[in-house]
Amino acid sequence: MKLQFYKKGIPTEILKRLAILLVVFVVSVVFFEVVTNISEPQEVLAQASPTLPTVTIDYLGDATTELHGYVTEMDPAYMRDAIIPLDSKRNVSITVDSKDYDVDGLSYEIRSLDTQRNISNNQLEFTSEDGLLKASFQAENLIEKNEEYLLILTITSGDQEIYYYTRIMQPEGCNEEEILDFAQYFHNTALSEDASDLATYIEPSSSASEDLNHVTINSNLAQISYGGFDGTQVGDVNTAITDISSNYISLTFTYLLNRDNSGKSEYYTCVEDFRIRYTSDRLYLLSYDRTMEQILDDQSVSYSQNVLNIGITDPDLQYMSNETGTIVSFVQNGSLYEYNQTDRTLKQIFSFVDDPTDSRSIYNQHQILLLNIDESGTMDYVVYGYMNSGSHEGECGINLYHYDAIEDTSSEQVFITSTSSYQILNANFSELLYETADNQFYIMVNGTLLYMNLNELTTKELMTGLDDAQYAVSASRRYLAWMDQEDMSDSIHIMDLETGNSYDITASKGQLLKPLAFLDDDLIYGTLNENDITIDGAGSTVYPMYKLTIADISSGSGRELMTYQKKGYYITDVSIESYTIYLDRIQIDSEGIITTADGDTIKNSAGEQNKAVDVSTISDDAKEQVVVLTMAELEEDEKLGKVDYDVPGLVLADGSHSISVASATSSTQYFVYVGSKVSLATDDLNRAITEADENMGIVLDNTPKYVWKRGRKSYQNAITGIAVGSSDSEASGSARALSAMLVQAGENVQVHTLLESGETPISVLSKTLKDYDILDLTGLSLSQVLYYVNLGTPVYAYTGDDTAVLIVGYDASSIIYFDPMTSQNQKMSLTEASDYFESFGNVFVSYIQ
Repeated sequence: MKLQFYKKGIPTEILKRLAILLVVFVVSVVFFEVVTNISEPQEVLAQASPTLPTVTIDYLGDATTELHGYVTEMDPAYMRDAIIPLDSKRNVSITVDSKDYDVDGLSYEIRSLDTQRNISNNQLEFTSEDGLLKASFQAENLIEKNEEYLLILTITSGDQEIYYYTRIMQPEGCNEEEILDFAQYFHNTALSEDASDLATYIEPSSSASEDLNHVTINSNLAQISYGGFDGTQVGDVNTAITDISSNYISLTFTYLLNRDNSGKSEYYTCVEDFRIRYTSDRLYLLSYDRTMEQILDDQSVSYSQNVLNIGITDPDLQYMSNETGTIVSFVQNGSLYEYNQTDRTLKQIFSFVDDPTDSRSIYNQHQILLLNIDESGTMDYVVYGYMNSGSHEGECGINLYHYDAIEDTSSEQVFITSTSSYQILNANFSELLYETADNQFYIMVNGTLLYMNLNELTTKELMTGLDDAQYAVSASRRYLAWMDQEDMSDSIHIMDLETGNSYDITASKGQLLKPLAFLDDDLIYGTLNENDITIDGAGSTVYPMYKLTIADISSGSGRELMTYQKKGYYITDVSIESYTIYLDRIQIDSEGIITTADGDTIKNSAGEQNKAVDVSTISDDAKEQVVVLTMAELEEDEKLGKVDYDVPGLVLADGSHSISVASATSSTQYFVYVGSKVSLATDDLNRAITEADENMGIVLDNTPKYVWKRGRKSYQNAITGIAVGSSDSEASGSARALSAMLVQAGENVQVHTLLESGETPISVLSKTLKDYDILDLTGLSLSQVLYYVNLGTPVYAYTGDDTAVLIVGYDASSIIYFDPMTSQNQKMSLTEASDYFESFGNVFVSYIQ
């Protein structure tokens, strides 16, 4: 019998086949890796240094304003960094620091503020010495006193043109020299050893925070004079006068401070905003606001176990961390950093700061927005605004970057160009900005929802012409809720940007909906009964929402989490702060009179979840208060050791990654300027005026023209030319008031006939005064609407059904109003008038040319 033997394990033939497959796999991996590296080389660079020249304009003896260049033409109407006050001969003196840039030509252009009228356009002769070019010119005598004009300077270098924008004015009776001298005195005294003289001008409050990052007129004298901070000013102060009038002048100082910290050199950028009034008796400091922020580098950061000390900065800094709290990314003073506690590294991911003493490096007209971060520290972020240096130097726009923590490089993915200034771009910057896991990018720009496939470099406009009130974006930016109509709609559309899936929340019969805001990723929307829609005394439509709903939209169904409604109260708007929902409410009586009701709140019981990294402040002997980041606890007996400072590389995209998006919004926008900054952009005039009033600012529209100012004359004599038109002498009080308003503006129509045909006060004025902007000021206070009386324009004030008066003058304690039923002017105390008009809902209407 023949025995057969069987080998245990895998047969030899199969082993041979597996070995061949393994070799093929390894060769394939090596081959494709080599081919990929050959076909897609990536040049890793460092952030370039700035190259463009700067322009300085001298005025009022020793003041200078520095202008920064743009390589593309901007919308000049919104380039409002400063006003240059001209002397009696309208002289302008210019210095160009060419910074080794070849300058072939220099020219200037003067236009009207709305850009429609060209005053002059001339070439300039200049002298050159050691890289400094000097030129001067006399502005044309077509310039009217106390009127603002645009000044555009253009430097030519070969085929390239570089543009510099500012405003000019020939002030009269504004006392600009005395006010500038006082601001310089205040600044210098605050930095001196004895600042006790400044106590006369400040208004200390016990509620003011005690830190050097943000100092105001309500701070104590020690904070005003920098406390124990022993810094010295580096270079000159850059002066920007931002608003000039006979009532007050606003101006901004920017400068650099240096401090020696045990042999380490630290730099701090400072911005000082003043608002000053001059009288024959004395100067009044109306407002003072100073910010101070440390420029972070390897010399100025300190570490103690799991605590990172980042010095003087805003405690409310923007940051994201991984889930374990070992990596944190944060934005400080216009630069992006990432601290990895495990690897013991602090990385400067993105920064324009090359040399802190170079004003071009620290010109802070940009912002950085963090989009996401993973456990390794890989993240996406956006840099938007003015680009100080690099491949987009001198451009304004939105730049999307991806930082790969493994490769230690940031890669530019797409650049969206803009012709708006940083301030306008920042105020209009939408919260809708989202990148999916497979490189699909969504961004809302000027009412246009733009989709980009970053893999194929294709773009598509998904929606256009959306106003702010039509949509809301979740905190994660993943979910978008919008409606098709401007005011209310029978459905709200929901879209998950990560998946592209969408669905609708639909109103019941006879009801309408409106998306208001998000609380994290839960949608807040309002519901109204169509029968409740009403017209106020000015003729504007009011949409009173009787119910508020918070819905879970991530489930794909819009499941209701909670509702809010209180009998007799209607909701007009909501805002969210620190996980609390604030409700604006009104009441409507049986006669249809709308009055403002006390607000209400809804608090999120869960509140903000604990974060893996905590941001807090601690006291410091020299710096008063510093910001620290507390990371995850170190392991037992683990020591932090030395931390390395690193600057990752940068991979730039080619020109095909740049796109431009045109504005698609059709409504009038209002911009609130506080000093040199735009604090709010909105299509709600009342919200804009309220914001400006609270922050001592001004309101401009997108023409642009001045719409409202905090400052007004202390009194206004009764406006003349007020009389009821003959055809309305027997009409209702409302018709007579409107008739008198139109007669004063040079128009005479049968107002009562228009009202009887269904027109409203707003529509009558709009159709008759076609060269004016009609302003619905309903809901504002009496003191706020007196600004228009100050301009010599009557204000229509509703006083009940078919009755109204015109406010035509005021003094310190009373108003003067025209009674259309008697055609006589009457007086009423300010207190009594405020209560009286408020009882009718504060319904006011006026106009500006």
